[in-house]
Amino acid sequence: MVIMLVFLSSTLKGSGSHKTIDLSGNPVLRLYYTSKPVLFVMCAGNELFFCLLYILHHIEDPAAWLFQLLGVCGIICLLKSSISVLHLITASQNMAALDASERRMLSKKY
Repeated sequence: MVIMLVFLSSTLKGSGSHKTIDLSGNPVLRLYYTSKPVLFVMCAGNELFFCLLYILHHIEDPAAWLFQLLGVCGIICLLKSSISVLHLITASQNMAALDASERRMLSKKY
């Protein structure tokens, strides 16, 4: 549902991709989408978190470093989830602004 709103918002704004953002917009999203190392760490850490959960479920006596890695990846997973919520808020604001603009144009017509 979230990604659909983001895609719809991007399409209606005329963007070629949901990753194309206004550089004067939110600084967190700007950093997330313009820095390849940041995007890589966030995506890899998020995926590794869920892989580690699966692995730890199936290991009887896991090493301590696996739990430490899980903690680091868990923080990254929370950050990435927060960025997704931020992206949702931004897309919602864009949709509201587009809707308000359309309503203004229609009210001027009539």
